[in-house]
Amino acid sequence: MIRSMTGYGRGSSSQDGFTFIAELRSVNHRYADFALRLPRELYSLEDRIKKQLQESIKRGRVEVNLVLDEIPAGLRQVKVNYDLAKDYYRSLEQLSSRLQLSDQIKIEHLLQVPELFKPAGVTLDEEEVWPIARAAIQDALEQLLNQRQVEGENLCRDLMERCDHLEEMVESASNTAELAKEDCRRRMEQKFEELLVGKFEETRLLMESALLVERMGVDEELVRLKSHIEAFRSNLSGIDPAGRKLDFIAQEMFREVNTIGSKAGDYRLTNVVVDMKAELEKIREQIQNLE
Repeated sequence: MIRSMTGYGRGSSSQDGFTFIAELRSVNHRYADFALRLPRELYSLEDRIKKQLQESIKRGRVEVNLVLDEIPAGLRQVKVNYDLAKDYYRSLEQLSSRLQLSDQIKIEHLLQVPELFKPAGVTLDEEEVWPIARAAIQDALEQLLNQRQVEGENLCRDLMERCDHLEEMVESASNTAELAKEDCRRRMEQKFEELLVGKFEETRLLMESALLVERMGVDEELVRLKSHIEAFRSNLSGIDPAGRKLDFIAQEMFREVNTIGSKAGDYRLTNVVVDMKAELEKIREQIQNLE
């Protein structure tokens, strides 16, 4: 199944007073790469989360943001920063004394101090929270995979159409090469006549003939190019991720087209080669988005 490497998913799961929210974002990458953002209490889950993702994602960079949104009431604790409260209280006393204020310092004055209260660190049972966290991640993962699949199907259709277009160009190149051969044959005959009018130089005649024959022969390259196109189609229709393999096949197609271009002794064939290169460049751009 061909999938894109870009997508987004958001999932949540609640159980036994715990609520987890997971967000996944994926972008293009040569390999499977996972970047996790976890609360400190969940650092121990990192390896499990990566293993869960590796079961479904073979290529692409995935950013994971897992949030512990709710915890059971029995685990909620608040820590008071007593040292900070004392510092503020002393400062308020000094301020009141210097300004000769009659108002007394009250608790509501201290309640306005930023960061006076902080949630206390919570120690979680990994075995207890993992099934809940895993469910939230799986929910987000399914959305992500669905988005990647839909985009992958669109890319696949586009690439199939480009393969059809490229195949038409190969056929045009084949026909043009035949015309070029005929033109080359006529030029060879003309060369023979010119050489035979005066002094006959057999060595020169053979060199001219070999050079012209070598430059006009692109049949092997065209056959290999057709074979690569078929292999490209076959991998597009497969069930396994094939982004890397398709990139390799596209490189091979480029190599054959470049060889044809270097042999092209006819401007018409050169024009077809330029068009094929342009189409192959578009194909390679699309491949970079595939898993």
